[in-house]
Amino acid sequence: MAFDAFVLGAVATEIEEKLIKPGAAISKIYQLNPTDLLLFFKGTKQKGPLFLSIHAQKGRINLTERRYAHPASPPAFCMLLRKHLINGIIVSLEQPPLERVLYLNFSVINENGKEVQKTLAAEIMGRHSNIILLNNPDTEGKQTILGAIKPVPPSINRFRTLMPHHTYFPPPVQEKLHPFALNYESFRQELRMSEGKPAGRFLLENIQGLSPLLAQEIAVRANKPLLENLTEDSTRLLWARMQGIFQIYGEKKWAPVLLLDDLGHPLDYTVINPAETAAKYKRGYSSISELLDDYYDYRERAEAKERLYSLLSRQVEQSLKKCRSKEKKQLLELEKSKEADYYRKCGELILTNLKHIPPKANEIYPVDIYSGQDEKIKIELDPRISPSQNAQRYFKKYRKARQGEKKISGTLEGTQNEIAYLESVLYFMDKNNLQALLEIKEELEEAGYLPPKNKPYPREKTVSFNPIIITASSGEEIYIGRNNRQNAYLVGHFASKTDLWLHVKDMPGAHVIVKAANPHADLIKEAALLAAHFSRGAHSSNVPVDYTIVKYIQRIPGAKPGMVTYKNYRTIYVTPDEKILYSLLKQHRQ
Repeated sequence: MAFDAFVLGAVATEIEEKLIKPGAAISKIYQLNPTDLLLFFKGTKQKGPLFLSIHAQKGRINLTERRYAHPASPPAFCMLLRKHLINGIIVSLEQPPLERVLYLNFSVINENGKEVQKTLAAEIMGRHSNIILLNNPDTEGKQTILGAIKPVPPSINRFRTLMPHHTYFPPPVQEKLHPFALNYESFRQELRMSEGKPAGRFLLENIQGLSPLLAQEIAVRANKPLLENLTEDSTRLLWARMQGIFQIYGEKKWAPVLLLDDLGHPLDYTVINPAETAAKYKRGYSSISELLDDYYDYRERAEAKERLYSLLSRQVEQSLKKCRSKEKKQLLELEKSKEADYYRKCGELILTNLKHIPPKANEIYPVDIYSGQDEKIKIELDPRISPSQNAQRYFKKYRKARQGEKKISGTLEGTQNEIAYLESVLYFMDKNNLQALLEIKEELEEAGYLPPKNKPYPREKTVSFNPIIITASSGEEIYIGRNNRQNAYLVGHFASKTDLWLHVKDMPGAHVIVKAANPHADLIKEAALLAAHFSRGAHSSNVPVDYTIVKYIQRIPGAKPGMVTYKNYRTIYVTPDEKILYSLLKQHRQ
C-alpha cells in the first residue's frame, strides 16, 4: 500500500474540481488527534470535508464522506488554523512534479483588512509527514512558517527546521533520476549498470515518483521481470512502458482501482489500471476519494478488530486458566471428600470392637464386616483418648466430609459452567466481525471479566439482535446466534415454545432455532449440519447435535448468557458436508 505521487495527483484533480472551481471557503476546522485534520467547506456541492492525515502508515489526503467524532477541546495547532483560515477561499493548489507534497493556497482577509495568501503545506511522506501553515509570501516568494502539526526544532533537524518564524523550505529532493528530465540514452546506460537485477527493483531504486506497485507494473507491461539478456528492443520496450505510466500522470488520466484478495478484502490501491497484480480481484472507482474512504475504513476496522480481539482473548484466556486451576483443586477436594464412607466405617468398627481394644492403642486391625470378604482393615487411633472417643472422632470426620462433598459438588458445577461459558466466548470471538466483538466486550464487562466503562448514567441493556438467517431447502427459516448474548435472546425472547432448538453436544457453538412446529427429517438434518458448522466441531466427523423444542430449554439460574439445560431431547450425528453447506450458506440473509 502506498499513497504515492500518482494517488496524490488524482486527489489534487478532485480538489480542483470540487473545491477550487466553485470557490469554496473554509467553514469549520477540527483536529481529531495528533495526526488528523478535517477541513469543512461552504459554497460547494461537496458535502464531506477534506481529510488530511500525517499518520506514518495511513497518511493521506482525500475528500471524505466518513463520519468522525470531533474532540471537545481543539489543540493549539487547530486553534492556529481557525485563526488564519476560517472563511478563507481555496484559490489554487500545487503539487511539485512527482512529489508527495501538496500546497493548498487560500485567500484570506488579515487583521488589517487586507487580502493575503496563506498556504497549507501537506507533506505525505511516511514517518516524515507533516502539515505546515505558511504565511503570505514575501517579495522574494519566501514564506514564513506560522505553525506545524508536528514541530521540528533545530535540535532534531538543523537543516530543515519546522518551527514558527522560520523560513519554509520544501522537503529535500530524492537522489533519483527524474523521469521528466531523463532521456533514453541516460536510461539505457543506467540499465546496463544494473544488469541482473529485478526490473521492478531497478526502477524503484533509480526513478523518482514510483511506488513498488508502479515499478512492478512497468516491469510486467514490458514483460521483463529480470534485467538480463538486454537487447535494444527490450530496453526500448521498458523505456516505452515507463513513459506510458508517466504519461498517465502528465495527462491526469486517472483510473482508481482497489485491489482485492480472494475473499474480497482490500489489499492495495492505485490510480492506473494494473495489467497484472498479486491480487485476485480488482474493483474500479470513479472517485479516488471514495476508494480511499473504502480502503482505510476496512483497514481501520480490521486493525480495531485485531486490537480488540487481542485484548479480549488475553483476558478470557487468563480467566479460563484461573477457572481450570480452580476446577483442578475442587476435583482434588471432591476426591478427598469421598473418604466419608471410610470414616463412617472406621467409627462403626471401633464401636463394634470396643471390648477388644486395649487402652492407649495406636492402631487396630478388626475384620471388615462390610466388605463381605472377612478381610482385616487397619484403623489408626489417637492413644490420648478412649476408643469410644476415637469412634466419635471418625464420625465427626464423616459428617464434615459429607457436608464438604455437597458443597464442593455445587461449586464445582458452577466452575465447570463458567469454563464452558468462557470456551464458548473464545469460539465466538474467532468467528465474528468487529461489531460482534464489541458486543462480546460489553457482555464481558457486564459479567465482570473486564472493568466496566465509566458511564454517566445507567442505561437499559440492549442486545443487537442480528442473527445469521438461512433459508432451508424446503423454505423454512433457520436462525443462528452470533454470540452468547444473541444465543440467550434467540431462545429466551425470539423463539416460540414450539420452535425447534439445536446445539452441538458438549462443545462451544451457536444456538440454532428452526421456525417450524413440525419439522421433517431433512429439515432437522440441515439445521443439525448448520449447528455443527457453527461450532467447534465444524471440521470433525460424526458430530453429535442435540435437538428438542424450545419449551424444554431452561436457562441455568445465575449462569452467564447462553448457558442452558434441556430435556426430552434427541441426538443426531452429522458430518459437515461441503456441498450441502455451500447450498445452504448461499441462502444467508444477514
